[in-house]
Amino acid sequence: MRDNVKKLEKKAKDSQEKLDSTQQKLEALNEKLRALNIIKEEKTSELNILQAKADEMTRKLNAAAKLITGLGSEQRRWTSDMENFKEDKIKLVGDCLTASAFLSYCGPFNFILRKRMLFEHWKTNLIELGLPNKEDFKLETFLSNDVEISKWASQGLPSDELSIQNGILTKMASRWPLCIDPQMQAIQWIKTKES
Repeated sequence: MRDNVKKLEKKAKDSQEKLDSTQQKLEALNEKLRALNIIKEEKTSELNILQAKADEMTRKLNAAAKLITGLGSEQRRWTSDMENFKEDKIKLVGDCLTASAFLSYCGPFNFILRKRMLFEHWKTNLIELGLPNKEDFKLETFLSNDVEISKWASQGLPSDELSIQNGILTKMASRWPLCIDPQMQAIQWIKTKES
């Protein structure tokens, strides 16, 4: 029985040593596991940051692609406008001559006489002399713009062709325009404009 007790004590001692050794290994593995978990959390945090950056870059890339696509259509329009501007540049001589003649000579006349002077006499004369000019010339677009015409309309000037011509003459001519004004619209516009 004593031999048996010694064997069992030795076995218990060996088992205890194995248990202690296993517990030390377990503690070392748990320590490694904690370190790996910390590294995993850091890497997960980095991954989330990189994913957010990737998403933002993808969004920016999509926005840039849309912008480039939009600008592609604008490029065609700009190219077309450039061609029109080249033609307009050549025809600018006759258009400037027509506009300056309008500003210098048409102020004291009514709408019918202005139109007759501009389009029946001067434009025909330009064509006969071979001076380049636009066939679809409009004083309103040459001597003014939509923003200015809208501003005049907000100040009380009617938006018909005669009133716009009177507005152009009032603003640009060195002489006084004839403003036939039975409804007192031009006088109200001038008062509002100059107030």
